[in-house]
Amino acid sequence: MSTAPLELIVLGAGAALPGLGRGPAGYAVRGGGLEGVTLLDCGPGSIRSLADRGLDLLDIRRVVLSHFHADHVLDLFALAFARRNPNLDPDELPEVELIGPVGLAKLLSVRQAPFDLWTRDPRHRLTEVTPDAGGCLRIERDDVVFSAREVQHTVGALGWRVEAPSGASLTYSGDTGETPALAELARGTELLVAECGQALDEEPEMHLNGAAAGRLAAAAGCHGLLLTHFYPHVDPDLAVAAAAETYAGQIHAAVDGTRLVLEPGRPPSRIT
Repeated sequence: MSTAPLELIVLGAGAALPGLGRGPAGYAVRGGGLEGVTLLDCGPGSIRSLADRGLDLLDIRRVVLSHFHADHVLDLFALAFARRNPNLDPDELPEVELIGPVGLAKLLSVRQAPFDLWTRDPRHRLTEVTPDAGGCLRIERDDVVFSAREVQHTVGALGWRVEAPSGASLTYSGDTGETPALAELARGTELLVAECGQALDEEPEMHLNGAAAGRLAAAAGCHGLLLTHFYPHVDPDLAVAAAAETYAGQIHAAVDGTRLVLEPGRPPSRIT
């Protein structure tokens, strides 16, 4: 079990449309008591970028999904394909747990049609999760708590919180409009990783803009805010400025490779 601080590494800070320095959604979490690496979403390019960020394919122990849009899940197939490479010993492959909303098994079943057996991972475990009547859920892995709330995007979309035994936590919005459920999930968190797919003149109904992310961070009382999931038409500097109008804490705009270290009760330390 890792005794290192909880750490977030951004694999993809963009969205479906190509953006300079920002690929589709993917985030790696390690340390804080977690064995290996946990991916929060796994959009196209996430697996390719692992080596660039000093991460190893065989360190991945789980993938936690927010929803099933292609820019968040497509590299599930790349992950399975890579793990079946003949240069890897199948007997030495660690098990990978895939965690996501109901519908994950159906998503993975398409591997049997347009793809071939090379995208069928022989050592994966599938966990579909269902929120309770209040829209909440909680699971534990490696003494780390993963909790989630239903957010305002597709049916069943989830925001996730990862809390280490030390008390340090990060909260990932997934894709969402402005909803109190996200502020409740992120209450007191060291870092709110908030998507920022909308420009300031667009209503934050299915995606957030900088102003909405700032309001949610302020309501949550979190220690730091990382804006991410930028579409090319969204200006990150304007988004940060808008967030700062309502949120007085530390704010960063993510790019691929951004790395933040989290300790309890403190703003995140940005390494890159």
